[in-house]
Amino acid sequence: MATTKSFLILIVMILATTSSTCAT
Repeated sequence: MATTKSFLILIVMILATTSSTCAT
């Protein structure tokens, strides 16, 4: 469960970074 949660957070962070880069 903890591994899945960490993986989910990692994906969210990557998506957020990508969105910020595209926005800029």
